[in-house]
Amino acid sequence: MNKLIRVICVSVTLGFANLAFAHGDHERDNFATVSMVEAKGIASQEVARLIKEGKLNESWSDKPLSAAMQRINNQRQWVVTAKEQGGVLNQQLQVFLSTEGYFLTFKVQNL
Repeated sequence: MNKLIRVICVSVTLGFANLAFAHGDHERDNFATVSMVEAKGIASQEVARLIKEGKLNESWSDKPLSAAMQRINNQRQWVVTAKEQGGVLNQQLQVFLSTEGYFLTFKVQNL
């Protein structure tokens, strides 16, 4: 009988031990997501940097930007776009940012 009580006490103690170590910090998306305005500002800084490095033409520096959250490769990303319409070329610049505002990549497409 004494042995049975010990086994039950140990079982109950071990059963409640899991609750002592449990916590609610299991959020998958707990990083700060930047707003649309912040995404445009970060993209503008990245465009200026890319122009300075010679990776983009200087004509992109004064174009208005638009931003949208899109799912690319099953991950949410900010896609900030600028269009150059005029002359012979119709092009679109896309700047890809993570939801936290980190620069990922860019590309220029012909429309």
